[in-house]
Amino acid sequence: MGLLSDPDRSEAVLIGVHGYTSLESLPAVAQNLEGLRAALTDPEVWGLPDTACTVISQPRSVGDVLDTVRDKVRRAEDTLLVYYAGHGLTDPHTDELYLALPDSDREREYTSLRYEYLRRAILDQQATVQSTVVILDCCYSGRALLGKMSASTHIADQAVVEGTCLLTASSETRPALSPPGERYTAFTGELITALTEGVPDRPDPLDMDTLYRHVHRRLAGKSRPLPQQRNRNLGGLIAIARNRAVAHPDPPQMPAPDAPDVSDASDLLFRQSDAEERLARTERRAEQLRLESERLHQQAQRRARETVETAQRLASAVMATAEPGFELFWFSVPDPRPLYGEDGSLDPVAQAVPGVWYLAVERRGVGMVVAYEDGTKRGFILDMTGIQRGNEIPATPGFEPFWFAVPARRPLMSESEEHEEVGELLPGTWYLAVDQREQGLIALSEEGHRGILFDTSGIQPA
Repeated sequence: MGLLSDPDRSEAVLIGVHGYTSLESLPAVAQNLEGLRAALTDPEVWGLPDTACTVISQPRSVGDVLDTVRDKVRRAEDTLLVYYAGHGLTDPHTDELYLALPDSDREREYTSLRYEYLRRAILDQQATVQSTVVILDCCYSGRALLGKMSASTHIADQAVVEGTCLLTASSETRPALSPPGERYTAFTGELITALTEGVPDRPDPLDMDTLYRHVHRRLAGKSRPLPQQRNRNLGGLIAIARNRAVAHPDPPQMPAPDAPDVSDASDLLFRQSDAEERLARTERRAEQLRLESERLHQQAQRRARETVETAQRLASAVMATAEPGFELFWFSVPDPRPLYGEDGSLDPVAQAVPGVWYLAVERRGVGMVVAYEDGTKRGFILDMTGIQRGNEIPATPGFEPFWFAVPARRPLMSESEEHEEVGELLPGTWYLAVDQREQGLIALSEEGHRGILFDTSGIQPA
């Protein structure tokens, strides 16, 4: 049993929307605000000062709500209570909960208050409040317990306050209920009754856990949507009402002969309902695991097929003879692709990456033999789709290009008759010999210049 929250150091914000421009009206919500405010400010219930209980009926904008909540968060020192009643909407893309405002439209979620923003306002870093109670009476309010509000990371788990309680009117998949002809909505009506009349055979004051269990039993007995609750750091012990059933007990009544024990029946009904909820959650989790297992199985099958196909293509390339008359050409790839060794191993020896030019030196069956890095290595690339083809490199028949380094600086001369210098070859760099002339080697410089290297003495072939 908790101590009654100090009403003089607490604040409450009651938000309600009963009239809409494009959604169904909820007349009972206006009564909810009036009834709940009367209960919270009643000296025999909680005794919250009138100035500490702010009612926002038909808020004009998201800012009106969030600014007020943030202000109350910074004023409250003991307990903050935030209540919302109205239509609950869901984002079709993220399944997030949105709280409808008067001009909200189901097709335009941005016209509603995203619950995540309300959560952030409540968790303001400048807050001094010790305990927080959030009560949502709207369709799909249980979604406040999902995603960032899930059982492991809901508002209670992210709060920095002593205790937090989140109470919702329905689960994440069920609508709340506003019974025709009744003064209040189903959930808030039972909550107001519990606050104003008390709960027999329960301690004084009434904590949130006691209120939740009592309201749950009452709604279950009427086959109405069942509330949900999450607590952190003894949040269930936050007490916002005196138990008037203890202060003014009803005269004892003898049960009729053989009459069933109503309390026991209610407890049994609650346990049955709680067990059904747990079973439903377990079934949902089992379905999620089944789908994940099926996805992984399909992924493993797909990878196995790809591995078999790669092995077949690589074996075909290794066993094929080189295509005669093949002209070398430069190319680049649009995405990373493996290069396999000429020994036929399925373990890639390197990877071709975008932004680098590679030299195709030979075609063998379905594979292309590629020179890479410094030219000392070669490998097969099996997927040439989408490549960017560069310049071809014609060569004398029978000449096989090779990489080489020079022992000292040497000029690279043009292939024209004037033999002008077009570049310089430096030690420590690999160059590509692409053809042979009587005068010397036709080479490509690092900058891509092509010319004749007349002095080939002492060069180091790769």
